[in-house]
Amino acid sequence: MYVLAWGLEPVDRAAVEAACEQVGLPLETPDSGTPADHHRDDLLVAFLGAGAAGTAFADPREITASGAYVVTVQNAPNAKDTLRAVRSGSSFLMASPLGGERLVSFLTYLRDVAAPAAAQVLELGADGVLATPSASVQLTEGEVKALRALGDTSARIVARPELLRLTGEDPRDLLEALRARFREIGSGAQILKVPHMGFRLVGELRVETAAAR
Repeated sequence: MYVLAWGLEPVDRAAVEAACEQVGLPLETPDSGTPADHHRDDLLVAFLGAGAAGTAFADPREITASGAYVVTVQNAPNAKDTLRAVRSGSSFLMASPLGGERLVSFLTYLRDVAAPAAAQVLELGADGVLATPSASVQLTEGEVKALRALGDTSARIVARPELLRLTGEDPRDLLEALRARFREIGSGAQILKVPHMGFRLVGELRVETAAAR
């Protein structure tokens, strides 16, 4: 996952940059001639200046169509501009100057609780490389087996004994390692513990077969 900032005042762009650094989310700031709606599938949220939102270079609807969020940042909020931003497709409205603590809490919530479905898609290559549109990482054999077991069926709960049988490794350590891999490649996918039952993958795993290469 990553964050996009387009058309912001310098003070607001600096605030978004600082919050992204604290939360651990990459930030991209395309120049004013680059359309903001040209983004990768794993975009989490785009911060758009009020003057930019709705222009030919930054249409909120084009961004939210993929599931990502749009925050319109207003210099002097008023009812007319707020209504225009909502009608143009913005997900949230924030007033300039942006507050650091509020941004950190907001980004943390989106990252950990409300990541778009497109940001929860994982691509697993036949060579054991796990990837998102932004990054990739090599998995161990045990990590591959555990992830494939979790992702074979949507919303499937895999019991701890089954993971142990499949991998021959401590499931607790293995799943913690997978969670770290998810963070490393900026994925919104999660592995949840289901009390007294096992573990479940929140996200979509797309597996490449050797024959498809």
